[in-house]
Amino acid sequence: MSKFKQTTDAINEKISAMYIAIGRDDTPLYAKLACGLCVYYALSPLDIIPDFIPVLGAVDDVVVMPFLLWLAIKLMPEDIMAECTRQAKEEMQDVQKKKRHMIPVLIVWALLLVWVWHLCHRLFFPV
Repeated sequence: MSKFKQTTDAINEKISAMYIAIGRDDTPLYAKLACGLCVYYALSPLDIIPDFIPVLGAVDDVVVMPFLLWLAIKLMPEDIMAECTRQAKEEMQDVQKKKRHMIPVLIVWALLLVWVWHLCHRLFFPV
């Protein structure tokens, strides 16, 4: 297996572990927030700096995502992270379980679209 494939698999595994950790009761709130931000940023189609901007769009992905991963891993208690990583390795074999990680991101985007539609409707079509 190539080094690139191993690295991407490790990142996917960490993101899956963070998703699992968010749902646990024994995960501290600050760790849940860091993991939630990391998972959301990884799965969200939008970046802080759009990818079509030369150089800066790529730097955004190269700097922000590793920083969020590092922050979430540092804030997570080691025993919880180890257990969640083990569980994520097991779940990585099941494609249906991998797809469930997209559900919260889709819900957030749907709520955001409904809010924008409501805002535009109030501004452009006042009653």
